[in-house]
Amino acid sequence: MKLFFGFLFSLSFLFCTSVFAQDEIAMLSHPDSTITEIKPDSANISRPTDSLALRSYIRDSLVNELLTYSKTFVGCPYRYGGKSRAGFDCSGYVSTMFSHLGVTLSPSSYGMAGSGRVVPDSTLRPGDILFFINTQRRRSGIGHVGLVVEVKDGQIVFLHSACNGGVRYDYLSSPYYKAHYYRAERIPLFDVD
Repeated sequence: MKLFFGFLFSLSFLFCTSVFAQDEIAMLSHPDSTITEIKPDSANISRPTDSLALRSYIRDSLVNELLTYSKTFVGCPYRYGGKSRAGFDCSGYVSTMFSHLGVTLSPSSYGMAGSGRVVPDSTLRPGDILFFINTQRRRSGIGHVGLVVEVKDGQIVFLHSACNGGVRYDYLSSPYYKAHYYRAERIPLFDVD
């Protein structure tokens, strides 16, 4: 929580120190506007010259915060319905990590589906949510979720809370997860391209 508030303070300081802070915030919602330079007091600070670059910078900062926070829970035990360090289930883990950024997701893996835009596997990146099907013996359909933390050389590493190990890293290419993988989604906050 301290990281989140520290991040929010840093982000608010960044935007509030400028006389043109309102213009910068407006730029996020108006892609046609451009700010090339701001002048707080006596220093000149360069900014991205287009809104896409600024939104990408903010997205990357938020994804970094999400992943940094998420990694602090590695090793926490699995607990059905859990949403704390005492134990997480898969959807409790993913929804708790996103709530750190102020994003509300459904507490169930099935309900979480549709929270973002479905993205092709070839465009997966850190912060995307992975959905798995038929992972429970008595139930078909979406039953497990994970959070992409790294994409390198075609290998996708994700964090999740597994019933046989708690919060841990796994490869999407491992036989079990590859067989049950359904799709990936990107939440609107991270979908700026």
